[in-house]
Amino acid sequence: MERISVASENYPHLAKRRFSTDMVAPEHRFEAFRSRINTMFDMERLPTSETTAEFCGAIDSVNLGSVLVSSMRTKPFQHSRSRRRLMRDFVDHMLLRVDLDPDSLSGSGLGLKIIDLGQPTQPDITPGQNVSVVIPRRLLGDAADAAASRHGLVLRDGAALVLADHLQSLMRHAEGLSPNAGLGLAEVTPALAAACLRPTADNIVKARRELSGLALNRARRVIEDHLHAPDLTPDFVARAAGLSRSALYRLFEPAGGVAAVIRETRLRAAARILARAKTTLRIADVAEHFGFSSEAHFSRAFKAYFDCTPRDLRFGGRAETSSTQPGLDADPLSPVFHKWLRLI
Repeated sequence: MERISVASENYPHLAKRRFSTDMVAPEHRFEAFRSRINTMFDMERLPTSETTAEFCGAIDSVNLGSVLVSSMRTKPFQHSRSRRRLMRDFVDHMLLRVDLDPDSLSGSGLGLKIIDLGQPTQPDITPGQNVSVVIPRRLLGDAADAAASRHGLVLRDGAALVLADHLQSLMRHAEGLSPNAGLGLAEVTPALAAACLRPTADNIVKARRELSGLALNRARRVIEDHLHAPDLTPDFVARAAGLSRSALYRLFEPAGGVAAVIRETRLRAAARILARAKTTLRIADVAEHFGFSSEAHFSRAFKAYFDCTPRDLRFGGRAETSSTQPGLDADPLSPVFHKWLRLI
């Protein structure tokens, strides 16, 4: 029987997505763009900007399976990520953003900004042109804490610029990548990021985190590390994270409760496994592995969370892998990035 490995199984196929405000009427362009940014950030117009009808922007995104790479051209806008929001959407990834020089013919990178999506982000202005990558925290290994400690900083040292060059090249050549090449680059990119971000005495700027943020991250890691455990309950998480039951419930209340987060985290892990093109596992095997009482119970929960059944994901993922142009949806206005974000 095929072995299930939560840590190493990733959503496997190369998928590409384009969105431009040129696709919608001028009066709807700002809101259409905001709906894409709303996947991770709250977006507002700058006080001095022109009317929403004059707004324009475009986003190209590539799903490499375990990481998401995007390029953006837009009129500047303000974005933020509040504590209320991060505890509500419960996204625990790192975003590394390369701000590009608009006056450079080659679009050279001005620096690498570190954004920990598990921490609040103060209101900031998004540059008109940038390339970014979203990497699950777990894939950065020991470098994750080093990256988190530099949340909000722009790095311009040699190692950071090497990583910035890699991300720009990856996005520039994404159109010609085969699914197999995409999978290889999905493994290389987190490893390169970890090597460039690992802490040293000279370049680490330590940021203080609020105690609630530390406790939340600790509890999330307990859940991630014990997804297959039959006794993964709120009481188990509280004991393993060194928290009282009441403190744990307060932390997870904005996300719908501890039990809901455990269920949703298991569903995301199960989806990554089911989407593997060559998996031989039965849906019932995956359901049992992640603690669901039956295949029917698993399918109902999966449908409610992903808006598709486990069978739909399995066969839809395989069909997309074999496509000549993987992941180019028939309806370019249908938002898909938030689904990708849940699956990595």
